[in-house]
Amino acid sequence: MIPEDKIRSINRFIGTKTSVLWGILLATTLISTIFLYPEDGHINVSYRLGDVADRDIKAPMDFFIEDTEATELNRTETGHSVLTVYDFDPTLIQKISDRVDKAFVIPQKYFTNQEQEQEEPPPLSAVMAARDKFEKTMGISLGRGTFTTLYNNRFSQKIPQKIRVIITEILKNGIVANKEVLLKEEGKGIVLRTIGTANERVVNNLKAFYGPDQAKTMVRIVGDPLLREIDYNLSNLIVDLSQQLLIPNITMNRSETGNRIKEAQSTVKPVLYKIKAGEMILREGERVDGIHLVKLKALESQTQEKSSFMSQTGTALIILIALAVFYLLLLKDRKGLERHHNKNIIFLASMLTLFLLIARLAAPFAGSVHPELPASVSEISISLGLPLSAGAMTVCLFLGFEVAIYFAMVLSLLAAMIFSNSIEIFIFFFFSSMTAAFWTKECRERKRFITAGVKLALFNTGLAIALNIYLAQPELGIITKDIILAFSGGLLAGIITAGLAPMIEIIFDYTTEIKLLELSSLDQPIMRRLMIEAPGTYNHSIIVASLAEAAAAAIGASILKTKVSAFYHDIGKLQQPLYFIENQTDGKNRHDKLSPSMSALILIQHIKKGVEIAKENKLGMDIVDTIKQHHGTSLIRYFYNKSVKLNGEDAVKESDFRYPGPKPQTREAGIVMLADVIEAAMRTLERPTPARIQGRVQDLTNAIFSDGQLEECELTLKDLHQIAKSFNKILTGIYHQRIEYTDKPQEKRKEKNGKPENSDSDSDRNNKDIKTADKSKNQQNLKRLGI
Repeated sequence: MIPEDKIRSINRFIGTKTSVLWGILLATTLISTIFLYPEDGHINVSYRLGDVADRDIKAPMDFFIEDTEATELNRTETGHSVLTVYDFDPTLIQKISDRVDKAFVIPQKYFTNQEQEQEEPPPLSAVMAARDKFEKTMGISLGRGTFTTLYNNRFSQKIPQKIRVIITEILKNGIVANKEVLLKEEGKGIVLRTIGTANERVVNNLKAFYGPDQAKTMVRIVGDPLLREIDYNLSNLIVDLSQQLLIPNITMNRSETGNRIKEAQSTVKPVLYKIKAGEMILREGERVDGIHLVKLKALESQTQEKSSFMSQTGTALIILIALAVFYLLLLKDRKGLERHHNKNIIFLASMLTLFLLIARLAAPFAGSVHPELPASVSEISISLGLPLSAGAMTVCLFLGFEVAIYFAMVLSLLAAMIFSNSIEIFIFFFFSSMTAAFWTKECRERKRFITAGVKLALFNTGLAIALNIYLAQPELGIITKDIILAFSGGLLAGIITAGLAPMIEIIFDYTTEIKLLELSSLDQPIMRRLMIEAPGTYNHSIIVASLAEAAAAAIGASILKTKVSAFYHDIGKLQQPLYFIENQTDGKNRHDKLSPSMSALILIQHIKKGVEIAKENKLGMDIVDTIKQHHGTSLIRYFYNKSVKLNGEDAVKESDFRYPGPKPQTREAGIVMLADVIEAAMRTLERPTPARIQGRVQDLTNAIFSDGQLEECELTLKDLHQIAKSFNKILTGIYHQRIEYTDKPQEKRKEKNGKPENSDSDSDRNNKDIKTADKSKNQQNLKRLGI
């Protein structure tokens, strides 16, 4: 697992470094150049074997063609001429001899004196205990009778001596594993390579080597003169042991043989024939045969090799310039892209790459792109069915309409280059993408994608008809095909956008209007949890959202983003709700027992905890940013003043009592900050008359502005004026005064006599108090509800 700190540092590097932008530019240029690999500049062969040529084709220059069959035949013959390599193991004799000697030492320790044959041998059962070890050392299996025979001969040293002589004589000659395969090389010979050395020699007399069966026969032949004076049973035993111990010491080295064959074949030069410039390759009306195809393909490949490098270089430069101009002039200083700038550029580069890939994959279906050769499906027909408009729709959804227009321009330009630089295809892609982006603006429901797709399908149909008229296409069948493809492409664009949007929200952590609308429901798990665990904070958030929504509408900011951000701005208080005064229903203030610095730390922590909760619940970066910024770097003045009073001004650092920030970066975050401060302050306002409310709103707004908390967002003085007006209207409605209602007919009569309702005499008030007290006794059981 990668440590979380490492992941954060990587994300910070990718999200902030300018070098990442250069990397994105170069990578996008490289990928786009690969997709736009030029197919013009060389002759494109669309003929197949047996086709009839519809024109004359002459060689435009001298070129060579390779006779692949002759070349392959030469390579095959060269491969057959390479001698097969066999490995000879000279150490096998010593290895077998050592095993035999070590094995016979094991039972010989039971016989104290081998020379005194009259001495009583040890019991067979005692020696039989060493049988398994003896067999394991020898590397062969022995029957009980064989071991008994060896026991009867006291495991004499003569036995391993005879065995060594026999196997040495046979292995020196050489034993091959498969002599039948070896004899196939008769007449050509083999290369015999000694293992462990660089020595090798060519052997032509292959019959001299023994096969496995031959080797066993030779054991008896070689051993016959050596074993004449030995007991018959012991002689057979030695022969049997020698046969079992023999293994091949000459083996075929297939790997080395294959390498030598490849090396020899690589030196074979191709068989070439020269075609002179002006030589007729194929005549009109002539049937295409194999030789024609070889010449045409050779001409195509060689013309392509000469022109492709320059074409690729030119393509790369055009793409680099287009992307650089697109970024530097249109995107670099654009206000909507300033926050998370690198992430937005990575998103645009990814979308450009994705939809260029779609165009690249579709291009081959257009048949031949050479103007002189026929094509069953035209390029324009193929392009009409491509859902490239989904790219502009997706960009519009996340980055806005204007960025989508710039994106559509670049995508249409590069896609048109894939289809032979057709201006008609550029016009279709660009106009289709623009209208698709327009119909996706302010999309708040996922079904809107399908609606936009249907509208786009109808628009594409009209555009397809216009292009066919412009190109003077008279065939009704082709026009009908283009209309069907254009209509299908529009529908497919809407479907693709609907599928891409959720994935991009997750991958790039974007927040769309659709997601905000889902989060605006108060039935979301976090809001329900806030209502239960921190009801005061919940009520505060609802009122802040109302204020923020009205303010956003007043200045033209994003209403939905502002409202939803206000809903969730204080979710960090869920961590310790009772340390915030709006949730202290028992009258006990937890901060009374804490130092001012600790209290300030707890208040500051609700920002960090809110960010963590928002990320855990995937609320999106817009809401996370608002949680970070809604207090800016403001001072927690109450606890700061309390700390100064206790410790003195010199002993207190003001930075310890400021929120970590950053300051609000957007108008929406600035509105939430103002609404949060003003709503909290209104709860302490005595007799909240309209004039008092207006004065308090003005004072607090000025204080926040003077503290510099709004200097990094785009709120103007005119905006602040409109925000204050909307706050005054909402707060006056919330804290409006009510007239005092009464059900007493006596009081109604007094009012009729000209006495105001609130001018009762002292005696009247006393009477009312007594009656109220009597009434409260009768309703005591009701009054205790909810305590």
